[in-house]
Amino acid sequence: MKIVFTWIQWSGKWTQARLLVEKYWFTLIEMWNEFRKLVESWTDLWNKVKEVIDWWSQVDSELWKEIMENIIINKTWKNIIYDWFIRNEWNKEIFDRLLPDYKVVFFDLSVEKAKQRLLWRMFDKTTWETFIAWITHNPKTWVELIKRDDDKDEKAVLKRIQEYEEKTLPIVEMQKQELKVIEVSANDTIENIHSEIVKKLGLI
Repeated sequence: MKIVFTWIQWSGKWTQARLLVEKYWFTLIEMWNEFRKLVESWTDLWNKVKEVIDWWSQVDSELWKEIMENIIINKTWKNIIYDWFIRNEWNKEIFDRLLPDYKVVFFDLSVEKAKQRLLWRMFDKTTWETFIAWITHNPKTWVELIKRDDDKDEKAVLKRIQEYEEKTLPIVEMQKQELKVIEVSANDTIENIHSEIVKKLGLI
């Protein structure tokens, strides 16, 4: 089973992905982790990817296509969750071509709650993990957490939410018409969201 998680950032998808990994033997593939692995691998792509990470640049379509196709072709596990992959039409085209039977888990979260969560979150610049506001250090590494530049004020957060609504939500609507989407409310408890995902994916 190949699943794509789609969401406004910090809608709880990482927690839900980890539960599926722990309980149902899924493998979680995160795009930014794949970027970092490419940088460390010293392959032909590493220099281009390193520049994107260092400058938080917008990934151009040709680079993203090359990376995405490489990831999909080389990840052959039976059950995979793809995180932060399909955000526009050419992302979708790659999945439609290479993994035509994929499903989308869409985390429906209100704009107000998304804004609050993004303004509250803290960031570990060494591991790229994010944490709730009252945590000052990564509990696993004890690295001091910081605010990401694009989380520091409401204007920046709302700009990212607007971009999500303009670019990603239309793709979700297309996927709904293709009967690929499983929709869950991200406003519910962790346990209830997990139960709903499990049920809708037919894992029980």
